[in-house]
Order: sequence, then structure tokens, then C-alpha cells
Amino acid sequence: MKNVKQAQTYLYRVVLDTVSDVNAFNRAATACKGEVYLVGEHMKINAKSLLGAHMARVAWDELYVEADFDCYHAFEKFII
Repeated sequence: MKNVKQAQTYLYRVVLDTVSDVNAFNRAATACKGEVYLVGEHMKINAKSLLGAHMARVAWDELYVEADFDCYHAFEKFII
């Protein structure tokens, strides 16, 4: 029997109040080696997309950051 590694997903609620917050969040996401997403309103977008992050900030009531690695320290200033 083969060992099957299951993917674990980390999900944290974040708040991006200002344009500066979105820019700083995007820089942190871009520095991550793995996939990072912004999740909300039944949608998921790439958190490394600056335009997508700005759109999500304006359009969605609640935002979550999702990654397949523990990204808490990369985004801790935005996590509530």
C-alpha cells in the first residue's frame, strides 16, 4: 500500500481596510512560494494578483486567505 499525503488547507479571515493594506498583503502573498488565494462570496482568486486583491477588498464583505501551507506569519497583521 502506498503512502498518500493528503493536502492540508489553511484558512484565515483577513481585513484589508486601505489601499496600503492591499499593497502590503499583495507583497506578502507574492513572496510566498506556494499558492495563495483570497476567498469570499463563493469565489476564489489568486492573492498574488494586485488587481484581484483590490477588487476583492471592494466587492466582498468577508475575505479569507487560503494556502496549502501555514501562512499565518506571512499575513498575521491582516488576520482577525
